[in-house]
Amino acid sequence: MAAPNVLSTLLPHLTHERLHGFRWGLIAGLIVVGVLAATGLVVPAIWLAALLVPVLYLAYLREVDVYADAPLLILLATVVAGAAVGVALTAAADALGNSLAAGGVVLLGVGIAVIAELLKPALPLLLLRKRFPSTVDGLVFGVAAGVGYALAQTIVNLSGALGGVALRVDPAGWTFTLLSVGLLIPLLHGSCSGLVAASLWRPRGGRDAALRAAGLPLAVIADVIFSAGSEILDDAGLSPLFVLLWQAAVVAAVLIAVRMLLHAAVLDEGASLGLREVRCHVCGRIVEAAGFCPDCGASIPATAAPSAGEAALLRR
Repeated sequence: MAAPNVLSTLLPHLTHERLHGFRWGLIAGLIVVGVLAATGLVVPAIWLAALLVPVLYLAYLREVDVYADAPLLILLATVVAGAAVGVALTAAADALGNSLAAGGVVLLGVGIAVIAELLKPALPLLLLRKRFPSTVDGLVFGVAAGVGYALAQTIVNLSGALGGVALRVDPAGWTFTLLSVGLLIPLLHGSCSGLVAASLWRPRGGRDAALRAAGLPLAVIADVIFSAGSEILDDAGLSPLFVLLWQAAVVAAVLIAVRMLLHAAVLDEGASLGLREVRCHVCGRIVEAAGFCPDCGASIPATAAPSAGEAALLRR
């Protein structure tokens, strides 16, 4: 649970077999970005990198059976709503930041982070919570809005910088930008907005109450230290590698927070459905079930229960 596994956290409905397809899709996309950059086509590489994660996530939303009956317009609207927030806040931050002193820039960054984490998952929270009541659904729609926000932020931030760049340039100075734009920034905003949406998706209470209360503050803190830390390290003249390591550490921490919240939420929601820890008398597995074993399909007697040692092992 405390491992920052990206795909199993942000694509929670997929089986291991289907997850491999998206893993190879992400790897293939990164390889294409790398090939474009290596041949000097840096500008196309950056735009492809910015689109990679949002496109994969839209493909995931259409792939999983849970959302098969949801119109594509709803799924696209979730990403577009996040992107609209990204365009508005990034443009506002750029316009206001030029006229502020150092202290004002810090306060602006904190304010933008708070507003962003509140607005990114606003559409799914308002329109989709009753139709898809599970906390996992809240996470998925929050991530979709977050990757849309990341795409818009990248477009606004880089459109001016890339306007005068030739089609072919030396890729040496763009390697770390590509990794940040193509992977770390969308993972940060997707994970943060997913954490906020998941923490607000259901009423408070249960074993995950403390984690739900901490969801929004943790997302805001991660957003601030990701951007502020990157700026400080860059201004200090340190290698871009240190900036990437800093960004990766922040993303890993948010992913672990998401996993902890989901773990507690799934246990609470499972209990409300009558699920309990039992040992199947046919296949011998310790499972969480209500009536039938999810592994072999055998009927489970109502009195079946694991031993204390088995239950402790399952919890570990």
